[in-house]
Amino acid sequence: MIKSNPHDIPVIIDGYSFNADIEVLAGNPVQNYNKDTDQYEPDRSLVPCVLMPVVSVSDPEGVMAGEQVITGAEWYEGAPKADGSNRISTGTAGYTISASGKPAYSLTVTKNIDYDHPIELFAVFSFTDKRRNTQVKVERSIPFRTTLFESTNYSLKLNRGKGWSLNPLEQPDYTEPWAQSIVAQLYSGHEAVADANAAYWWQVKNVFEGDSNFRDFTADELEAHVSGNQSKTLTFDARLLKNAVFRCRAAYYTGSKPSAPTSDELQATTAYKVEMPATMRVDIVQTRGIKVAATLKTVAGFECRLSYNNTALAEGKYGLFRISWYLRSGKSGSTAQYLGLGRTVSFTPADFGLDVNYPVYCYAEVSLYDRFQCVTDSSGKYLTDTAGKLIINPKFV
Repeated sequence: MIKSNPHDIPVIIDGYSFNADIEVLAGNPVQNYNKDTDQYEPDRSLVPCVLMPVVSVSDPEGVMAGEQVITGAEWYEGAPKADGSNRISTGTAGYTISASGKPAYSLTVTKNIDYDHPIELFAVFSFTDKRRNTQVKVERSIPFRTTLFESTNYSLKLNRGKGWSLNPLEQPDYTEPWAQSIVAQLYSGHEAVADANAAYWWQVKNVFEGDSNFRDFTADELEAHVSGNQSKTLTFDARLLKNAVFRCRAAYYTGSKPSAPTSDELQATTAYKVEMPATMRVDIVQTRGIKVAATLKTVAGFECRLSYNNTALAEGKYGLFRISWYLRSGKSGSTAQYLGLGRTVSFTPADFGLDVNYPVYCYAEVSLYDRFQCVTDSSGKYLTDTAGKLIINPKFV
């Protein structure tokens, strides 16, 4: 009998993949603490939170596919320390490992977590690699936290967004106020505070006028075009405030209403600006002198027509524009000559000394409404007409 030399048989084990996690079997790792009732919701002394390490394996050889048996686990409050001082063991207050009726190596949490001190629970657990008969260790963690509910946790909200704009062309006739309102509401938790227990104060930062800080409304502003500066609703005339930021401050009270805010925490702001639409269009139409004599002594006439969003501008809105007319010769070196203001213009070209051998051009320049300014007397006081209305002048850009 003759034997060959031994030959090694290579054994190659395909790698496997696994998912490991901490599963919540009961309860919730997140609590609410009601400061009014001094109670946790849920209270873990009554409704414990039960945690269990889990491992699921995907094995191409099919030896250990699926969920695996946990063969050991160590639990820690916080990341595991080298000296093991934060390890949870039998007798650690608020915790029970492998509690009666619960899976082996599970952790039952009965402690309530302070809302100012969230924690993270770590588990270092193992399962058996059946193909090599070895233990595999895994570490996972899960946060525990508490949210605070307090009915006296006040907040202030405005009915306007952080920023909003106003189109002058969509406002009433500019001879009447463009009244705009901002409404504030103080809340206690999710409940609106009754008006009898809420105080409000309003301030403004008029960016266009160069205000760098919030200020109280002046006596003239309050008399002429601002109202409600110490109520929940502020109303103002948008003709006279441009690019402004409004701030509301609030306070809860019982008994006597405070004369000033008691805290800087309760405040809300909103900014607005007045601006013409970007779709404005200018066209001019010749209404007289379609055929001008060679001597340029024919009277010519033009009309300016404005539109936006492909819609003709209403007749009553032309006061929000300053239309300037100019005449220019096509002769090289000629300068434009001013014809006048208004929606229409008529003129005789010959009256402007134009050279009859060159073409003549007429065009309009339209300045857009920017804001209104109050007319004041020598002492700076706002003036009114006989009907008591403010006398205002439009400014254009």
